Amino acid sequence: MTKIYLFIVNMALATFFAGTVYADIKYVIKKGDNPSSIARKYNISPQVIIKANGLEADSLKPGTRITIPSKKKEPASKNKIAKSKERTLKNGNPIKNAQEDPRTVDHQEDASVHVVKKGDTLLSIAKRYSISSVELREMNKLGTKKLKVGQRLSVKQTAPRNYTVKRGDTVWNIAKKFNLDPDELKDINCLDTDSLQPNQKILLAEETEAKEPRTYDAILSQAHIEKEIENISSSNEIGDLAMQDRLTLFAKKLLNIPYRFGGNSLFGIDCSAYVKKVYSLIGVDLPRSAREQFHEGMSVEGEQLSSGDLVFFRTYASFPSHVGIYLGNNLFIHASSKSKKVTIDSLETPYYLKRFIGAKRLLDVKEVKEDPEKKG
Repeated sequence: MTKIYLFIVNMALATFFAGTVYADIKYVIKKGDNPSSIARKYNISPQVIIKANGLEADSLKPGTRITIPSKKKEPASKNKIAKSKERTLKNGNPIKNAQEDPRTVDHQEDASVHVVKKGDTLLSIAKRYSISSVELREMNKLGTKKLKVGQRLSVKQTAPRNYTVKRGDTVWNIAKKFNLDPDELKDINCLDTDSLQPNQKILLAEETEAKEPRTYDAILSQAHIEKEIENISSSNEIGDLAMQDRLTLFAKKLLNIPYRFGGNSLFGIDCSAYVKKVYSLIGVDLPRSAREQFHEGMSVEGEQLSSGDLVFFRTYASFPSHVGIYLGNNLFIHASSKSKKVTIDSLETPYYLKRFIGAKRLLDVKEVKEDPEKKG
């Protein structure tokens, strides 16, 4: 009976570990060791240790050297590869690789593609991927409902960069349609309310960095701005200005420069790159992102704001994701994704008031003059 039991165990182990290779680990038996305690150390089965070393479970002697098998996946054998190459399609044409056979492609390899199988219909596929059959036909530009086995269909709609609001649309149902968070959608578009107007165009994602358009007019505009900044920097009058006034002067010289997410030049610039550029003109080097800039300088309370202070907002992300430069009178200058340019806005605007998270002062405190509007 014992022999039959051991035979069954050995056959099971042989089946289980077929197709694996073992990287030997040498182990010296210590006093009190047993197959179970050793197996726990190496996260394998006691039977594996016994089988690999031809041991008896109760005959482990201290000082004995044994091999601990470490299971690793074996690459596909040459025989398996050869067999896959021999597969053919129904028309008898040989295929060079099993992956080329549409019948062997699992749709899970690419979640955005479904390979039509026997019995599939537009309705069954649409239901499987939680889309409508109409959307499925539109995505794949199908002129007929008939499908062919092996046909590859797109089943995941690629979200466009923007969307035109239709009658009856709400922030919530648009967000649901494109798998977005409603608050994120509002932040991306600087929306203060949930109300939308038909034909209103809204962004579905933050604009990604794009190649900056170097048109003739853009080049002339950039050259003009750079010349003005150079003239100001080299003039004698700049030396008589306080640091705050210099900063404000340079900040306003960059008004109306196009906004471009990820941009860092006068052809197109984003909020943090704009702040970094302005501060560099007065000799202050800042990190590139708003998130990093938030850790610079000294924290300032809202009622103590002064021109030149950095003001931070939490918009499309949970961390500080937007930054501008305070000008006084509750106004700040920034590269705005909503206005598509460097512009001046009020901190009392509901959108910015709701998302304001703090301010930082980077200029020498001795030189800073507090905003009279913030006193009292």
